[in-house]
Amino acid sequence: MNTTVTIAALLLAGSVSTALAKPDCTVDALNALHVPGVLVTQATATAAEGTQPAHCAVQGTMVTRGGSAPAGSARFALQLPDAWKQRFFFMGVGGNAGTLTPSVNATDRLSALGKGYATIVQDSGHAGNGTDAGWLKTPDGKRDTAKMVDFLYRAAHSVTITGKQFAKAYYAAPVQHAYFDGCSTGGRMAMMEAERYPADFDGIIAGDPAMDYRSTLLRFAVQKAALSSPAAYLPQATLAMVDRIVTAKCDAIDGATDGLVQNPWACKVKPTDLICRNGATADCLSPEQAQVLQTYTSPLHDRHGHVLYPGWALTNLSGPRGAGYWNTGDTVPNLQTPEAPWGNDPNDAPRGWSFARQALSFWMGMGPEQSMLGLDIDPKTNTAGDTLIAALDKTFGAAETKNPAKMSAFIQQGRKMILYHGTSDPAIPAARSVQFYGDLSRTLHGSAAASVRLFLVPGMQHCSGGIGPDQFDTLSAIEAWVEHGKAPDAIAASTKPDSAAPHSLPLCPFPRQARYSGAGATTDASNWACAAPPGAIALSQ
Repeated sequence: MNTTVTIAALLLAGSVSTALAKPDCTVDALNALHVPGVLVTQATATAAEGTQPAHCAVQGTMVTRGGSAPAGSARFALQLPDAWKQRFFFMGVGGNAGTLTPSVNATDRLSALGKGYATIVQDSGHAGNGTDAGWLKTPDGKRDTAKMVDFLYRAAHSVTITGKQFAKAYYAAPVQHAYFDGCSTGGRMAMMEAERYPADFDGIIAGDPAMDYRSTLLRFAVQKAALSSPAAYLPQATLAMVDRIVTAKCDAIDGATDGLVQNPWACKVKPTDLICRNGATADCLSPEQAQVLQTYTSPLHDRHGHVLYPGWALTNLSGPRGAGYWNTGDTVPNLQTPEAPWGNDPNDAPRGWSFARQALSFWMGMGPEQSMLGLDIDPKTNTAGDTLIAALDKTFGAAETKNPAKMSAFIQQGRKMILYHGTSDPAIPAARSVQFYGDLSRTLHGSAAASVRLFLVPGMQHCSGGIGPDQFDTLSAIEAWVEHGKAPDAIAASTKPDSAAPHSLPLCPFPRQARYSGAGATTDASNWACAAPPGAIALSQ
């Protein structure tokens, strides 16, 4: 037998390339691969356990370059399975980044390594806690342009290119298929890759994407309303009461009384409908509370009547990661200290408040002394002033992915994208993804579904959680679409096994939604099918 020919044939087939080529899982052996820009600092050979296969766990740094900014550096964590299938899986991160904690569909994250993917996550070019943005400033108070550009768009692309090179050097075989998966800021990163670097990934999954930072203005408006009066505070019990009323009135619109409002925009309950009247004191709202929720659910406009950002849905407001956690506060604010109503510990404030303060102080350069309540935003009319809008747009313009025309190269190259969004997301309104998908469909003259599909997840809050079915496999769906031409007509979804309110139903490509057959358990997905919605999904302008 000609051993050389046999080995060469096997290498070409890809069946044993990993076994023949990969070096020892040690720092010295991996640095000896001499991949440009890579410094490996940790390498651990990890045995198979449970569903996780044997793999080499690697950490280190990669140099970032480009974008008319000085070179930067991003930390990375890379998992290299012993049985590699020449696939590459990039995971986005959330918030203001700075960590190696993925913000990604949990089902996808837990399955990728076992499916033979090399998986990678990076910190977007700086160390942080995911909320703070102090890293934008150098020690002498100047703007750190390398870290800023890395966060906006550069680091993900640089690490993608270098990560693929590293995998090729490790296995002595190239990446055949690459996928990006991210939620929240990770969803924005996913869309940014499609817009700026369409050749990086064959398929992209973007969840609850922070595509447009004008959402910050809407948070300002809600928080100004919430801090306008002691009577405006919405405790968890009150949010839960609103949930009960809204669900009772709107649950059956989709054909099943199962605790889920699939289409919040078909639900006509308004916060002002819930104001206490005729001496009532229970199961109703104060006028100030109703105003907060009116601001929360109404689109934000400029002074000329143009819509800046759509409002949130009036569904599933309560819970540990609901509207209180993100916007209105889980504890009573101290109105005697309106610029620090939850104290100086950012962990005690609503997460949206903390992000807003960081945006003002560091991104927009107004400093920590800038008054939140003094901003040119009127929560009663949901309008913002031109100067504030211009300052925010100038700051975040390079980070935004709201222009569907910029998706054209990605689509023309035959690449695929799955968008998903929880309809009860209290961080980023699902209506924003609906708007974007409508804009994309118009840009493509109605043919968006051939390349991009949007799946709304009923009852899911930000990226996960809430009462909705937040367990679903988008990685298998994008694989089938990219590699076998099978577009996702439905994605099976369910709640966690220990859920107190179990649900199981298909997620449907927008504008279709799951429709109950009328027979059998509503918790059984086989009793549901995707169908046109009973009413048009129209967003209030």
